[in-house]
Amino acid sequence: MGNGILLTGIATVLAVSLIFADPGKGAEHDFSIGLETRYMDYEEPGLMEEDGTMYGVAGKYTFYGNNLMSEISLKYLEGELDYDGETQAGTPVKTETEDWLVEARYLLGREVGFATGMQITPFVGIGYRYWKDDICGPGGYERDVTYWYSPVGLKFSTPLAGCPWSLGIYAEYDFFWSGKVKSYMSDYNAGYNDPEMDQDCGDGYGLRLSVAIKRDLGPEYALAVEPYIIYWDIDRSDSAVLYHNGSPQAFVYEPENETTSYGCRISLMF
Repeated sequence: MGNGILLTGIATVLAVSLIFADPGKGAEHDFSIGLETRYMDYEEPGLMEEDGTMYGVAGKYTFYGNNLMSEISLKYLEGELDYDGETQAGTPVKTETEDWLVEARYLLGREVGFATGMQITPFVGIGYRYWKDDICGPGGYERDVTYWYSPVGLKFSTPLAGCPWSLGIYAEYDFFWSGKVKSYMSDYNAGYNDPEMDQDCGDGYGLRLSVAIKRDLGPEYALAVEPYIIYWDIDRSDSAVLYHNGSPQAFVYEPENETTSYGCRISLMF
């Protein structure tokens, strides 16, 4: 209940800020769409690891007006990862997983400009991350992993003198509001239920860093290349009861885990 109230409060503040913002004569609307590749390494230390490459698309809309920045973004990635772990009975397993990931974000920032053309934009926002993880092979099952979080960070951009290029640096801390992991244990044994394990407010954090190189292709178009790194550190979840044919068998939980992702996005901006 408390997390829901906090999320509602953040959304309300962001909405009110936009309603009362005067776009002014300098209002701009920027769109971008691009292709993205990402190497993802998910690890439950001492228990299992999944790693591999994912591919996808990303889109973004940014509004600038009265020194305010408002940004909505959406991305979709999918791919196959290598799984190195064990079955529920403790038997070592190496197999593949089929995965896809969706992330939606909203940011609100305040631009600070300088005569040189350099801009610094502190921002806050709200983010949603959903990961579908389907472990193939003996003992395999699907998992739904959901995060709600708030990005807090800084954007820096500056034109490079004497050429149509510009440089951007983006740094962010992600405050973890809540998460949920649903394990479809009925895939492994039809008699099991599908437990849902909650991850509480503050039980983890995220970090992001990217560097963007942009080249103007004319007055209305630009091409951007943006390598990045994303890191998540999530604590052990709350426990849930695993049932077999209606009888409780054990308490289960999502172990503490780390996700490190390296990627690159190439986008057309207009």
